[in-house]
Amino acid sequence: MPTREAPQPPYVLLFQEAQPGAEPLMVSVDERSALPLFGSAGRAEAFLLSADFGGGWKPVEVSGAGLLAVLEGCRGKVEYVALDPPPAREGGMRVEMGNLEELIEALQTSGGTDLFGLGGFGRS
Repeated sequence: MPTREAPQPPYVLLFQEAQPGAEPLMVSVDERSALPLFGSAGRAEAFLLSADFGGGWKPVEVSGAGLLAVLEGCRGKVEYVALDPPPAREGGMRVEMGNLEELIEALQTSGGTDLFGLGGFGRS
């Protein structure tokens, strides 16, 4: 089975407004709160089109520093990051998940290199 590649910078999150302090889209995956994180705007658009999150959500590219700021703002709101979640479909779906706190720590210590090679990521 081929190894799945994690998103690389620039990262893509979903926002209704692209401005400082805006909250990104947060979802529930297997009853766990998660922040969807994408490796491309195309993947983010496909995800958005597959579900009804209400109007106005759009993909926004963020740098490693921007991602760190958003993740820190999500503390206490979500526990996980969902990496490139696939478009919604009938039945269950496999989503690679990472622990929010571990990703914050990885961003703080690695400067953005090999973020997803660190522990805490698996499939849900």
